[in-house]
Amino acid sequence: MLLSKRFDDKELSRDYVDSRPGYDPTVLEKILEYMKGSCEKEVDSNKTYPLAIDVGCGPGLMSTAFLAPYFDKVLGVDISESQINQANLSNKYKNIEYRVSPAESLPVENNSVTLVQVAAALHWFNPTKFYRECDRVLVPGGVIAIFSYTIEEFIVVDHPRAAEVSKVLKEINSKLASKENPHYAAQQDLVKRKYTDSVLQIPYTDKTRIDNKYVTVRTTISGLFRFYRTLSHVKPFINSCPENWEWWNVCCQRLMDSFGTDDAEAPLTYKLEAFLLLGRKPNKS
Repeated sequence: MLLSKRFDDKELSRDYVDSRPGYDPTVLEKILEYMKGSCEKEVDSNKTYPLAIDVGCGPGLMSTAFLAPYFDKVLGVDISESQINQANLSNKYKNIEYRVSPAESLPVENNSVTLVQVAAALHWFNPTKFYRECDRVLVPGGVIAIFSYTIEEFIVVDHPRAAEVSKVLKEINSKLASKENPHYAAQQDLVKRKYTDSVLQIPYTDKTRIDNKYVTVRTTISGLFRFYRTLSHVKPFINSCPENWEWWNVCCQRLMDSFGTDDAEAPLTYKLEAFLLLGRKPNKS
C-alpha cells in the first residue's frame, strides 16, 4: 500500500485528534536543551528560534503545536492530504503553517531551518534521502530531533490488576503484529527495535540518544481501544472479516474482565516508553 493511501483517510485523521496520546513535556525540554549552544546565535531578543519543520506532522496537535512558543515560524508537513486538512482545522497558532509534502523533498530553502523534528514517523521514510534533505535545509548548527514511543509494553499504573491487564494487551499486540495481519508493515518492526537499526541513525558526529522517557496516558478502557484503532495496521485488520471483528470484541471484553469492570468508560492510566534521537549539523569552519 502506498504510504499516502495508508494514512489518507478523513475518519482516521479525526481519530488521531480524538485518541492519539500527546508527548510528555520533558521530550520537548530535551530537544530545546540540546539546541542550546551552536544555535544560540540564531535566537533573537525574544528567545525564539527562526524556523522549525515538523515532518510527518499528522493533524499537528501531538507534536507540531508544542513548538509554537519557541519559534518565529513552524511548518508542519505530511504526505497525507486528509491529515493536513485536519491540522488546518485544528490550528490555533498564527505562526504555524501546514502543507502536504513528502519527507524527502521539503518545501523550504537551503540552510533555512533551525530544527527538523519527526514524531513517530521516521520508520515510514526513506532514511537516506530524508537525512540528505535535512542536511540541505538545516542551518549550520541546526538540529534533527526524532522521537517515538513503542506499544510493545503498556505499563498499567495504579491498578491492582495491572499484571492481568498487561497480559491481555500483550496478546493483542502479538496477534496484530503477526503474519495473520497483512496490514502490518515491516517498517513497524523498526519501532519495536526503538530505532536502533543502523540505517535510521542520524549521520552527524554530534549526536545522542535518550531512552527511558515515558508518555503517561490517562484515558478509559474504550479510549485505549480507540487509540489502537488509529494504528495503521489495526483498523483494516479488524474490519477485514467478521471473524476478526468478533476477535476484537472478545479482546475488549477480556480487557474489561481483567480490569474487573463491565464499564468501558472506567478510567485507565498507562505509560508508553519513548525514545529520542538528536543530532546537530556541523558548524561552518
